[in-house]
Parts: sequence; structure tokens; C-alpha cells
Amino acid sequence: MKCLIIDGYNAISKIREFDAKKDISLEASRLSFIKALSDFRQRNRSFDKIIVVFDGKGEGLGLAKESYGGIDILFSNKAQDADKVIIDILKMPSKNRMTVSSDDNSIKNHARAFGCGIMSVRELEDLISLKKRAGKSKIMEKELGNKDMSDITNELKKHWGVE
Repeated sequence: MKCLIIDGYNAISKIREFDAKKDISLEASRLSFIKALSDFRQRNRSFDKIIVVFDGKGEGLGLAKESYGGIDILFSNKAQDADKVIIDILKMPSKNRMTVSSDDNSIKNHARAFGCGIMSVRELEDLISLKKRAGKSKIMEKELGNKDMSDITNELKKHWGVE
């Protein structure tokens, strides 16, 4: 099973679309991010499980857990920040192939140490918003002249039998 673990507020603060919503409220920004992840999960099943970890202010001993659109959302408590929660998840024995999305060096170093994949927040943004980096495209565009276009049109006419 492939699992994606996301450092929630780290991602929100680095993705302009969600960071801008913090002007409305932190909750609006968080809900918009989770909705985007849920939409991504519905159209792309490259991860069997997505977990987003946010810093929380709860007084309890345990983590607060919610689920929305197939996305598990964890809130840390005052005694333990989100980074620590993510590191604790990485420490747990698991048969899951885990990938961590964060730009936090401590989290990335721990992910490496535990043999997990690392995805930058920029890569996460591209993944959930269906962006393609122009420089990474494998398709080379070529300018076609009139003769080339005419040749292609004639070949298609022959293929379709409309000549």
C-alpha cells in the first residue's frame, strides 16, 4: 500500500492558492487544501492512503483525527507538534511504502533515514493541480510548415478513405 504523508501547514504556507486563503481564516485555507487533496484522490489513485498532519492546540493526550473525502487528517496536541507526529508515524513498523511531502529539513532527513520517499511541496502542488513543468515534458514540439501540414492532411485522408 502506498501512503502519502503531508506536513499540512508547511504545504499550505508554500502553495500560494492556499496561503492566500489564510486572509479569510486558517480554517478556510485548511479546508480548501483538504478539498483539493480529496479531488486529486478521486481522479488519481497513485496513493492508497493520504494523511495530512496539522499542528493542533488540543489539551488531550492523544491526536485528534478526522476524515474527509478519503483523506485522514491528524491534529497534534500541545505536547507534540506536527513534525513530531510525522516522525513518529515514520518510525512505526509498516509494510506501507511511505512518501512524505514537506520542505522541512528535519522531516526530510528523518524520511530519508527511514527509507521513505520525499516529495517537495512544489511537487505536491504540481501533482494535485495537474500542472506539468515545461522543462520536464518528454514531448518535443515542432513547428510545422504548410507543406508538412498538407502532407499530414493527405496521409489522414488516405487512411480514412476520403480522398
